[in-house]
Amino acid sequence: MSFKPVELHDKLSYGTMTLTATPESKPIEANVETVQYVVNKYDVTFVNWGEFYDQTPDGPANLVLMKKFLESNDDETNRKLVFSIKGGYKLAVHKPQGSKEGITASIKNILSYLPQDRSKRPKILFEAARRDFEVPYDKTIEYIADFVKSGDIDGISLSEVGTESIRKAVSVYPISAVELELSLTCQDLIYNGVLEELAKQQIPIVAYSPIGRGILTDYTVENSESFLDSLHENDFRRHFGKFQPENYKHNLQVVKKLYDFAHNKKNTSLESLALSWILKLSELPEFEGIKNLPKIIPIPGGSTIERIDKNFGNIVELSDADLAEIQSITKGFEVKGVRYTEQAEHLLFA
Repeated sequence: MSFKPVELHDKLSYGTMTLTATPESKPIEANVETVQYVVNKYDVTFVNWGEFYDQTPDGPANLVLMKKFLESNDDETNRKLVFSIKGGYKLAVHKPQGSKEGITASIKNILSYLPQDRSKRPKILFEAARRDFEVPYDKTIEYIADFVKSGDIDGISLSEVGTESIRKAVSVYPISAVELELSLTCQDLIYNGVLEELAKQQIPIVAYSPIGRGILTDYTVENSESFLDSLHENDFRRHFGKFQPENYKHNLQVVKKLYDFAHNKKNTSLESLALSWILKLSELPEFEGIKNLPKIIPIPGGSTIERIDKNFGNIVELSDADLAEIQSITKGFEVKGVRYTEQAEHLLFA
């Protein structure tokens, strides 16, 4: 039997992490309405979830939300959707679980929150959230592929992988997408060989944190002096390198230049520019010496209708000249601070 990647048709999709993995999460009923709003108003068909996006007495908060969302829809609506679900990661000890036992436990747990009748559910992509260095990566992919071959899930996506892991994965099984961080303030994948490899393979990129975890917004620039202090005491960004006070202050220099370009040149918001820039890169014939870029799908979040409308409702067309000017702003600027923490660096582009 021949297996093919699951096709992703959206230009702009939705990530659900902020609905459940933040210290000020809303009631589940409100979050269901939020996902419904994104899917129905903006015709989003691809939604990104995570097994470990917070825990509740009823189970993993994000998976409980996913189940409630599916139950709120008719079967026809659900069949039109594609879900990528990150798993295979033990958050309590920050350890990937790429063994056969770890992958099996994760996928079976996820399946328990999905309709058992496949005709009533979306297409499901499973992605091991991080590479487990104690297990050969091709073996981890084999373990996931077994669940595709058995019909339990529909495909495989990857997360935070480098070029070597990408090559190993595609040698085992067709890969539907690779989830990686990409934004105006995080362009690492463009210059470290990953974008070039994915262009050669023509594997879509699912671009997470496309507005830089909130730094690429009008609100942050217009409230730059108080923004860090306004973060909840349990907000995970307080631990991340780019949000340490000195790094944040330094990085604001380029963010403010991008804000000025967005408002003065394109008459739009900074978040709109950030998303429009990624959409401009998607399937571009050439960029930074790389030919035939793959499809790149940003997955902004948003836990309120207002934030979703700001993210999804004002995309602008960027010309080649606009792209060149944006690159002239960002390329000579060194963004300071690691993406997560020093302890987590070895798990990125792994």
